[in-house]
Amino acid sequence: MEIEKMKRRTIHRLKEIKSEQGLSISQIMSMMEERGQFVSEATLKKIFQDGSEEKDFRYQDTIMPVADVLLDLYGDKSGLDDAESLRHIIREKNKLIELLMMKLEEQEKAHADKEIVYADRKAAYEKQIQQLEAQLARCEKSIDRKDELIERLLNATIPEAKA
Repeated sequence: MEIEKMKRRTIHRLKEIKSEQGLSISQIMSMMEERGQFVSEATLKKIFQDGSEEKDFRYQDTIMPVADVLLDLYGDKSGLDDAESLRHIIREKNKLIELLMMKLEEQEKAHADKEIVYADRKAAYEKQIQQLEAQLARCEKSIDRKDELIERLLNATIPEAKA
């Protein structure tokens, strides 16, 4: 990915400038403070340690402020590439934001659709329950009528059988 290559190149160039100028972490922090930039000392140490090119730094929060100070102060000519790279990052992030917003809207719509389907199903189930309860009540009435009929028939036939 081009952004990762740009991050690695920028970190490598920052290390070169630090080495060429013989700068310490505290000197870099002071220069950043003068320019109104801030990155913690621990983060600066991580940026300048061996193998840091392969680490996953948040470019805009960590590398960009350091690059802004060091590359500008020491007249680094790679600034044009960095500016284009930053524009590229911004464009990519804007695309990502748009994509995530679309996904969020899709998820919200799907959730709303599920709620509508759930409400429709619930209403259908409630109606079905009411119908089944009404059918059960009719069956119970029919059983009661048949029980009464059987009892009357038994009462009518038993006195005749006794005589």
